[in-house]
Amino acid sequence: MSITADQFRHCLKRWASGVSVVTTRRDGGIRGITVSSFCSLSLTPPLILICIDRKSPSHDLIAQQGCFAVNILRREQERISDMAAGRLGEGSAHLEGVGFHSETTGAPVLDDSLAWLDCRLAGSHLEGDHTIYVGQVEATGGGDGEPLLYYSSAYRAIAPDGSSG
Repeated sequence: MSITADQFRHCLKRWASGVSVVTTRRDGGIRGITVSSFCSLSLTPPLILICIDRKSPSHDLIAQQGCFAVNILRREQERISDMAAGRLGEGSAHLEGVGFHSETTGAPVLDDSLAWLDCRLAGSHLEGDHTIYVGQVEATGGGDGEPLLYYSSAYRAIAPDGSSG
């Protein structure tokens, strides 16, 4: 028995997750993409994985650059998530006006992220309509604050009593 894309999407939106934006360089600046498929893969060596739609402009840039950063967003960074997701118009994923810097690999790291991982591309695997990119983590950092969460197609935050709000 096969399921439809809508059935699959309806089920997956029940998965609560933190919001992360993957950044890489492009001619004249940076590009971001909001990703829901990001997780740790290995502690030794430190590896993570991200899944990127092959139709996304970020897809080929990651392969060409050979590096990327995963930026875990703060509660106050909904706008950056919307920009990277392309919700604020064509070209918003260029993240114009968003501060960034480089760490070890040269990938752009967003200045005010809750946490970030600077990664060298260690491998890629084609599966379905996405590529699974494996990143060797070369540097990490971050600061204090609350995470931006996503659940049931909406941004959420941790409420003061510890529940999601």
